[in-house]
Order: sequence, then structure tokens, then C-alpha cells
Amino acid sequence: MTEEVQLDSNEREPRPGFLTVLCVLTFIWTGLNLIIAIFSLIGGKPTEEQLLADKVEMAKSISELKSLGADWMVTQLEKSQLMAQDMANNFMIAMMVGTLVVALGLYSAIQMFKGVKLGFKLYIAYCLLTVVQLYLFSPPAHIPTFAVVISLLLSGIFIFMYSRNLKWMR
Repeated sequence: MTEEVQLDSNEREPRPGFLTVLCVLTFIWTGLNLIIAIFSLIGGKPTEEQLLADKVEMAKSISELKSLGADWMVTQLEKSQLMAQDMANNFMIAMMVGTLVVALGLYSAIQMFKGVKLGFKLYIAYCLLTVVQLYLFSPPAHIPTFAVVISLLLSGIFIFMYSRNLKWMR
């Protein structure tokens, strides 16, 4: 039989270990993405030579997949290539929006780590914005279905896991 411990208004239960693990995973993911985004902004827009080299490599991959009969993957890679070109065409604004979205994700995790329930709501917004931002710079026909599905699936799993810790948050 478990006993509930009465805590003073200044004290609170320790942070659940599961919440700590989730927050650390989010810190790592968003932190890495923030660093990548900042370095991309510093490095500037990819040159035409870099874009051409990427196209050549993608063409090789597409050719190999076609020979294997993996038509679905070929379509997804072709869409990825089109989306990458769209992002390059809108490089500065796309990177700035992406950086802000990732910063929101990091901030939301910090708030949940502190026990602030608003962080959970901000995390949901972050998850949705990661998908929405793709559509700001590319037409829907250029966005690979698997990227959207994987993003929404992983986001849904993390939102569910974070929701298991809401009772600890204020």
C-alpha cells in the first residue's frame, strides 16, 4: 500500500525520471538541429556547384533504386530533390524559420523540464510547425510523403509520452 506524502507549497515531488529522459532526448535533438541551422546560416546558401553535385549523387541513387524496382522510393527521392531545390531558392528565410521552430522546440523542452505545463503546449506547436514549415517553401507535390508521415508519427509518440508527465507539471 502506498502513502501519499503531504508536501508544503514550496516543496514538490522530484521530476519523474521518464520526463528527464524525454527532455534530454529533446535537448539533444533540438540542440543538434539548432547548431546545424546556425552553421548553415553562417555558411550561406549552397552554391550552384554544390547543388549540382547533390543532384548527381541523387541521380545515382535514383538509378540504382529504379533498377531494383523500388518505384515508391524513387518517387520519394525525386520529391526530396525538388524540395531541396525549393529550400535552396528560399534559403535565408527557410533557414531563419527553421531555426525559430527548432528554438521553440528547445524552449518547450526546457519549460517541461522545469515543470511548466505551458512547455507541453508549446511542444505540440513545435511538432506541428516542423511539418507546416515544409509547406511554406515547397508546393505539396514536392514534399515527400514519408517525411511528413515519419515526422507526425514521431511527434505523436513524443507528445503521448510527454502527456504521461502532465500531472507533475504546474
